[in-house]
Amino acid sequence: MKKLFSLPGLGLALVFLIVSFFFINKSVEASNKFKEEKIKVAEILNFNDRLLSFRDWVFSKEAWSEKKAKLDTVMKHSDAHYKKANTYGYYLLFMCLGFFILIVAFYAKKRLYFGLTFAISFISIVLLVQGIMNPILEMSAFKEEMTIKVYVHPDDIPYFEEAVEYVAEVNTFMGDVNKSINLVRIIPAIGPPTADKLQEIVGGAGEYLTEGEAYLNEHSDKPIGFDKVFPGRTYFYYQNKGIMDVITLLWKHDNKPVAAAIGTFSIVVPAIKLIATLLMLLFGVTKAKRFRKFLSYIAKFSMADVFVVSAFLAYLSFANMSAGVDMDAKVLFGLYYFMGYVVLSIFLGILLDKSIKERIKTEELQVSSGSKNSDETKTLN
Repeated sequence: MKKLFSLPGLGLALVFLIVSFFFINKSVEASNKFKEEKIKVAEILNFNDRLLSFRDWVFSKEAWSEKKAKLDTVMKHSDAHYKKANTYGYYLLFMCLGFFILIVAFYAKKRLYFGLTFAISFISIVLLVQGIMNPILEMSAFKEEMTIKVYVHPDDIPYFEEAVEYVAEVNTFMGDVNKSINLVRIIPAIGPPTADKLQEIVGGAGEYLTEGEAYLNEHSDKPIGFDKVFPGRTYFYYQNKGIMDVITLLWKHDNKPVAAAIGTFSIVVPAIKLIATLLMLLFGVTKAKRFRKFLSYIAKFSMADVFVVSAFLAYLSFANMSAGVDMDAKVLFGLYYFMGYVVLSIFLGILLDKSIKERIKTEELQVSSGSKNSDETKTLN
């Protein structure tokens, strides 16, 4: 009977894990698509493509209209994928809540702490995997309405005064040409329509020359130039990372010892801790002091809680960094699941001790009850 005690819970746990990993897989697929779309946003508004683009400098309105259309489409897809990933995450949380209620309700009368520890152990596994596989932080550096001041001082322009004089002479010449057109208006070969068109062309050029001459004279002792504004955001940096992404990135860039350390202390050790907890819970390793010491020993090397704190520190420091550009950092949903695992793992150690004490007490009561029944039987005989 003792061996059959945990079988109903194990059956429910198996179903819970299968359904949970289905939702985790769907959530990861959606979050990966979200990441791809957000990278496209940074690529569309990348500072290299904007600053070094002749089209963005000369035909600003047309270039921005094209980029804005692409940006709106990508952002729409990005938001949809993130919402989808979050939705599967909510389904997962509802699954965890339902599993917790069923297990606790089933074991409440017999061994309450066993049910609590059993349920939270499996829920912790699910939250750990969800937190590891999904993005936890999004960081970007950008500039809103980036403005480049394109100015030069007249003293730095060779032959500036000669250029002003030359523009004035050309402007005077164009005025003479305009008068000449009025004189030849009466010639039949030219006629008034042709003369009007010529006068319009020459008059337009004269206006530009007059404005240019006035501008040069006005800025003879001031900087000459203009402010070039790039509409919207211009991205200098963008990163969207999860725990597995960080480990993979470090491994690919020959930082294998660091990658192995993060993977071991943030993933492997917590996983071993959860598996060991379940083994002690299911098989009643109450007298295996070495095993319990081993569990408490490896728990000291878990970096899960440190990882959560460092992630929040990175978020706060990056978001408040003053580097001459706008800095933005966002906590993504993966970090909340990982933090949920950290919080549950703290309570799990306390519940495990209470569950073991509960088991010992139950076994003592069974032994006491058995001996009492045996004495009564002897008395009757």
